[in-house]
Amino acid sequence: MSGENKYKPFYSQFITEIAKGISLLEETSKSEVEDFMKSCQLANGAFSNRAGTADLYYSLFGAWLCKALGSDQIQGKLKKYVSGVNSTGEKVVDRFSLLLIRLIVEEKKFQKPSFVALLRWVLKDAKSLNAAYRFFLFMLSFDALYGPNRLVKLVIRIPLMFYKTTDDLPCSFYAALLLAKFITGKNVEQETAVLLGYFEKGMGFKVFREQPDADLLSTAVALFALKKSGADLRLVAPDCLKLAEENFDNGAFLSGDGDLSRDLEYTFYGLLILGVLS
Repeated sequence: MSGENKYKPFYSQFITEIAKGISLLEETSKSEVEDFMKSCQLANGAFSNRAGTADLYYSLFGAWLCKALGSDQIQGKLKKYVSGVNSTGEKVVDRFSLLLIRLIVEEKKFQKPSFVALLRWVLKDAKSLNAAYRFFLFMLSFDALYGPNRLVKLVIRIPLMFYKTTDDLPCSFYAALLLAKFITGKNVEQETAVLLGYFEKGMGFKVFREQPDADLLSTAVALFALKKSGADLRLVAPDCLKLAEENFDNGAFLSGDGDLSRDLEYTFYGLLILGVLS
């Protein structure tokens, strides 16, 4: 079997880590997670955002979670929903979310966009989406479609060589940047040290270094990026694990920064923390 056939894209690795996280839960907690997911899925198969309306971005987290859970019923409803969604004219976040969902639920039947199309998506209407999210979704999509392709990696590596980081980058953006440089073959020792600088002892990873509280999003993506690039997590693991455990609430995870809302996105991040540290 060739190296390319063995390659496992990062979105698939996300699902593997989530499955590990779920396996660490007691049976009662596992059932609570599945019940919470079902409560977030609307009659049309989409997953709802905090406002209770169908949302492709939240449906992406639902797709990853139901794949990790092995719930064919939930995934079947989602597949029916996305089969009727036309991505033309959708927001950038919706285009990337729909692509990543279809990679899971439609697999071989899915018609993949070209590399040029992905670049157009990430550059289109840049003000409508936070740069960190845009780069994160682009990297996941690029990796899923072109992961081991050396030529495409070279194309991506060139602008990364000239990209100058600033001190005001959020943790999630820097984590995505570290992964991007790592998969293109760059030495990431310096980037690893900077990302570890977002960690606060006794708390976890923070959005910004001056932020008062750690949160599950920053902690999850930082841990994932650090683990995949080969960093030693032993010093940060206990506090990050404690952060996740303290924010588990009846089948869902809270954000960790004081927000008491329960949603699929932070449930994904909480389980990702558990999986990465398992």
